[in-house]
Amino acid sequence: MSSDDAFAAGNFAAEGEQVPTGIDDLNIAIGAPSDEEFVFVSSDPRHFLKANLLVVAREDGYGKSYFILTPPVAAFLKTQPSLKKFVKTYRIFLYVTNEGAYGLWLVRDSLDNWSVSDLQVVNQAKKVFTRRYNDGKVRKGHSSTAIPTEGVVFPDKMLTGADGILKQAFGEAFAVTTTNHPVINRLLGKQQ
Repeated sequence: MSSDDAFAAGNFAAEGEQVPTGIDDLNIAIGAPSDEEFVFVSSDPRHFLKANLLVVAREDGYGKSYFILTPPVAAFLKTQPSLKKFVKTYRIFLYVTNEGAYGLWLVRDSLDNWSVSDLQVVNQAKKVFTRRYNDGKVRKGHSSTAIPTEGVVFPDKMLTGADGILKQAFGEAFAVTTTNHPVINRLLGKQQ
């Protein structure tokens, strides 16, 4: 394993990794599903992991951009007083919408109300198509037994690895393998 490979299996808290058997040509959304979408979450252990992400405002000002970090870069950023607040540990789950689109559901690895309740909705969505919504200061799930889960197919490959789902979803531009990455330079005020 090379610590410079942002997608190497050894960078994530997953046990017993297996070699993927195929590569699909998928467009994969990053982030929590829309409150209007019914989703079904994969229960395959190859489709879950924890990862350190750098979370910053998108350049267009709408929403957030997520950058996946290698362990050395995450360790460096956590030692920087002005940068450590941007580094978050997330649980990442692969899901499919009832329309057939795939996504990576990001849930902060935290014990706050939002994260704990979001995890409960994820677990609900592993059994039946579920739409999430806010109820006060927690997330809840609205399940639909009218949307069949039979026949739902998830990619037969892992999240990690050179041909993994993370690489497809994030791409090279959103993988931070060096402390000289443009997004880090921007946050440090360095000229590019």
